Amino acid sequence: MKTRIVIPARLQSSRLPKKLIKEINGKTLIEHVCLRAKKIQCDSVVVATDSLSIKSIVEKCNLDCWYSKKIFENGTDRISELSKILKYSNNDIIINIQADEFHFSLSGIKKLITIMKNKKSIDVATLIFKNKNLEIFNDKNMVKAVIDTDNNALVFTRLPVPYNNNKTSYIHIGIYAYRVGVIKKYPKLDPSPFEKSEKLEQLRFLWNNIQIKCVLLKNHSSYSINTQKDLKLARKFKL
Repeated sequence: MKTRIVIPARLQSSRLPKKLIKEINGKTLIEHVCLRAKKIQCDSVVVATDSLSIKSIVEKCNLDCWYSKKIFENGTDRISELSKILKYSNNDIIINIQADEFHFSLSGIKKLITIMKNKKSIDVATLIFKNKNLEIFNDKNMVKAVIDTDNNALVFTRLPVPYNNNKTSYIHIGIYAYRVGVIKKYPKLDPSPFEKSEKLEQLRFLWNNIQIKCVLLKNHSSYSINTQKDLKLARKFKL
């Protein structure tokens, strides 16, 4: 069993065009994510991209880059294809770090790796944090998670859920752990009728009765860069 870090990095983005090559304190966003990923103890780190510009930046960070012009539905679909082409073992663990997750939690990644290694029954896991901020609760760019008593996801949504109860809401962080055997099957799973409207690819797992274990972070200091406002906040962050 090997631990693989994969960073899907598509250049075009609707809400903040070409955000991955926007600069934050002298480095592009994708550089920040790549350099932080290099701190993780794992067997391999690779960036999966459709952009030669991103490929050039990644290679300057001394990381492997898998380039494909093929159009994928989403990052999970891209990772599925990569895992087949690079012939990852079905028992390997993939940690999917979103390329726009600035200053992501290294301890959170460690927790995901530990839980996947220790609990073989878990096929998919992800990170969440508890939220008490009303603005974040009502922000459609911040994905809310509803969980059961075993911390398995019941639903992910951009809506302010649970209704009128932001003090107990959980926010999803775009970092996942998968077993390769499951991620290879992803493109063949029946799409959820909600995943396109919500633009949340993880809903396909839930729709097909594949549980997603949610791992709660006590401290959250990363920025998911979706808008110009997020970018401005990240530029004020002291590394």
